[in-house]
Amino acid sequence: MKKIITIMISIILLTGCAMTKENKVTTSYGTYKLDKLVKNIEHSTNDTTFYTLEEDKDKDLPDNISVNSGTNYYKVEEHEKFKEAILKQLGMQKNLIDTLNSSGFTTDKGYPAYKFVITNQKLTATQYYIVGDNKFVLVYESNYTGNKEIDKQAEYIVNTFEWNE
Repeated sequence: MKKIITIMISIILLTGCAMTKENKVTTSYGTYKLDKLVKNIEHSTNDTTFYTLEEDKDKDLPDNISVNSGTNYYKVEEHEKFKEAILKQLGMQKNLIDTLNSSGFTTDKGYPAYKFVITNQKLTATQYYIVGDNKFVLVYESNYTGNKEIDKQAEYIVNTFEWNE
């Protein structure tokens, strides 16, 4: 029993997050819920957690979602300046992007957020930024197959996310 508890604590410390039986993930920066996703332990790090759909977990190049947090120079009231900074960064990658669409919205929890959909010949990458005071969470979806379920799962994470206060 001690060995199992020690292993579980080690996993939580190494991955930087813990999950409850309600599929609620708790991190150092906030919480969010998972629906049909499983954690990809092989690619997850202390800073970024990767997820795939259960049926895709053994594929060489699965559709996937990563979640991580970062800092920025902007207060939440200045979220439009944050959006412009992201667009400027993406503009520097023009050679990798066939199309870029962006939109802003408010999450179900009331946070300002931005969605950037980037397509090229290999994939559709959707970046969701949830903006806080001098911080953000990035939910990054890589969709290689066009599966709409992975889109829904990324949106679910975004709309269930809550900052730690």
